Amino acid sequence: MKALITANLDESSRDRLTDDLGMDIEYRPIDDRTERLAPGELEPLLDGVEVFVVGFEGVSADVMDAAPDLKIIACTRGGPDANVDIIAATERGIPVLYAPGRNAVSVADFTLGMLLAVTRHIAHSHHLLHVGEYTGKPRDDSAAGGEREDVTWGVAKGSPYVELKGPELEDKTFGIVGLGAIGRKVAQRAKGFDVELVGYDPFVDGDTMAELGVEKVELGELCERSTFVSVHVPVTDATRGLIGEEEFALMSSETYFINTARGAIVDQDALVAALEAGELRGAALDVYDREPLPDDHPLLQMENVVTTPHLAGAAEEVIDRHSKMVVDDIASVLDGESPEHAANEETLTLASDVGDD
Repeated sequence: MKALITANLDESSRDRLTDDLGMDIEYRPIDDRTERLAPGELEPLLDGVEVFVVGFEGVSADVMDAAPDLKIIACTRGGPDANVDIIAATERGIPVLYAPGRNAVSVADFTLGMLLAVTRHIAHSHHLLHVGEYTGKPRDDSAAGGEREDVTWGVAKGSPYVELKGPELEDKTFGIVGLGAIGRKVAQRAKGFDVELVGYDPFVDGDTMAELGVEKVELGELCERSTFVSVHVPVTDATRGLIGEEEFALMSSETYFINTARGAIVDQDALVAALEAGELRGAALDVYDREPLPDDHPLLQMENVVTTPHLAGAAEEVIDRHSKMVVDDIASVLDGESPEHAANEETLTLASDVGDD
């Protein structure tokens, strides 16, 4: 059985495919390349392939038609519809396996880091030191009068101690938009800061949220009440532009906005306008409506905005996690069992003959 892997897959999972499942694999991980494989490069590699483990390459109907032996598509992402045409795969009887929640821990950790970075000026003060704003000749003892040394940058007007003060998290209201795998991990971590948690998710009932320590509210109420608003929903027709001018208008001038989900969920022009008008206290953003950001983007000029280049899901453990998830499910399909995660379960009865030709 021939398999093509263009995702990053850990060594133990590759060994399972070859040693336990008897596959002849070709490994072309994205980490070894500078770009995704274009269709013209991908299609020849799929000749005779029955199992395709994909990370970020586009798998369109045309690509599937160029791979007539293809029986399983395993996408190592939490949302395979971002690069796999699920409808086309279903029409061709090809199961699409995927890895929901693979980076939930990674993104949740990063979200709390972003929140602290923007509220306590961690990223901005780091930048100011590196560009020489607060460097200078050291003083041996800035206080020079007490029984112990008190060496500081200064505590008077103009000092970082005064100019870069920010709020503690304790006793503030933390609003979580989306209580899926990532939102729930964020809630677990945020509780450690003794915040009041409110959440908006039309697909999660109030009892479930209560078990998470989160009060279920509507989106408008969340925006009005929250000092910190963090977004954790996938991009769908219902969530595209979910946070826009109306939602930002409901937030107070003390609100910090965090987005580690997807840029399309937020009206970025409305966000920029709210920040420029002082209607928000700050923002921490890992995703944008277009990536990479252009050099002259207004977000890059704002001292109260922390920007990172789509890194929230980039923890080392994510590859190990998604590798095990998709290989477990591939093994299940080959054994005639139901996989844990299939985007089109209706195709599974048609996949029992994989490798039997």
